[in-house]
Amino acid sequence: MKIIKILLLFVFIISPISAFWNNDIDVNIQKTYIKFYKKVSDKYKYDKGLSYLYKLDNSLNKINESWKLTSKNNKIVSDLHKLNNEKIFSIELSNKELENKLLINNNWLLKDYKLKFYNEDAIIKENGVWYTYIFEKKYYFENIAKVNKETLEYNWLTWDDVLVYYQWDRVTFVKEYTKKKLISDYIIYGIPNKYDFLLTLKNNKIFATWDDDIQFKKLKEVSLNLTNWIYKNDKKIEKIYWYIVENIDYTPNFTLDDYRIFSGIETFTNKDWVCEWYVEMFNIMLAFNNIESEILTWDVINAQDFPKIWHAWVKIWDKYYDPTFDDPIWLDEDYKLEEYNYYKMPEDLFYTNRYNYWETPESIKETSLSFRENLIKRNLSKLVTKYKGKKYNILNPFYFREENSIEYNKDITINDLIDILWVTKMKDFKIEENWKTKYVKNISYIWLSDSDIETFLNQVDYNLDWYTLIEWTKEDSTIEYVITNNITYH
Repeated sequence: MKIIKILLLFVFIISPISAFWNNDIDVNIQKTYIKFYKKVSDKYKYDKGLSYLYKLDNSLNKINESWKLTSKNNKIVSDLHKLNNEKIFSIELSNKELENKLLINNNWLLKDYKLKFYNEDAIIKENGVWYTYIFEKKYYFENIAKVNKETLEYNWLTWDDVLVYYQWDRVTFVKEYTKKKLISDYIIYGIPNKYDFLLTLKNNKIFATWDDDIQFKKLKEVSLNLTNWIYKNDKKIEKIYWYIVENIDYTPNFTLDDYRIFSGIETFTNKDWVCEWYVEMFNIMLAFNNIESEILTWDVINAQDFPKIWHAWVKIWDKYYDPTFDDPIWLDEDYKLEEYNYYKMPEDLFYTNRYNYWETPESIKETSLSFRENLIKRNLSKLVTKYKGKKYNILNPFYFREENSIEYNKDITINDLIDILWVTKMKDFKIEENWKTKYVKNISYIWLSDSDIETFLNQVDYNLDWYTLIEWTKEDSTIEYVITNNITYH
């Protein structure tokens, strides 16, 4: 870590900063980083300095979270992050390509092919623009050693018009293909996980018709404007999450053959779509703010469409986020961040109702929805003690039950509320209280039955501090129970 500390000290104290602030990285910062990388790569040749680049990335994240940075120093940290991300990306890309390059160029049968890919995903950069190839017709041979020139010529796999590359330990020859522009490099320069980003964009681009540079530039501008003058990553995440929940509407009516739903840019453009591309848009906006995140998918076991339709969510560092679940169709305009259930959750709590890709037990898939819902309640109830005193809305029903000695899977009834709250009796709009008679002038109340108590409690976050339970004797001598937090007297 010593060399990293020296780098940061040198940048913050010694290195001059140019007077012009724009999207380009300051020349002096670039020179400083180049010197740092040369020292690291010379000293740690065995891994080309990658382990130290990862450590630098971690240090920059810690600085961002723990230091009080001026706007100038925040710009320095941001520039260093971009340079470091690019260096990690370039090394990782080179490493991905090295083995294939050796395999292809050392094979006498393949070396004459004009079009060769050295990374199996066919992602290439030309004149500052990233491209890919969409394959329409391809051939592959499991063992190239058993293939001869005659076999290739027989299949019309000639040297001038065929792409060749190694994939999954087999040689692939692509006869029919389309070259697709992905994005200009300057738009995504310095983002974390750049290779995965390009791969995701490739998967989207197969079906896309939009001009990605224009839309991505717009999304980048929105992403950076949202977090302008915000220096802490936690606050940036919060701002972006809030933006998505407020501005994107979930679309319940969709078909899986409408491939536009599989695009974060379409989500941004149309302001609606489905879960995976809620989180893809979230992922892109985080990347533009130099925040590393990961999209995870598979099953939410209490979903009505389980196990037919998968779901998607986001992991940032060691916390989990699900903007789709925090943006229900019935969302009202007064929804606040503190009311979110799936924002910045720890892993064990977040996964009480879901499984990652391919990890859902087959036995779970065969159970009923009521069984799975009861399983989730049990999972949540086990975590009440661990997270007691912390604000996780998803645990509110179980905090409430534990405080009032109610079983985790028991439906809460009027009798339970009678045991919990002070019951005030009212007849003919008169209330006897402290041996005095009070005459009710106005009362706003909710009539309660056993069937809708849970709904009411959920609406008030299981907080009954300001509520009174009233036993109301009507004119016909029947008794009803109502709950109120708004009553005035004559």
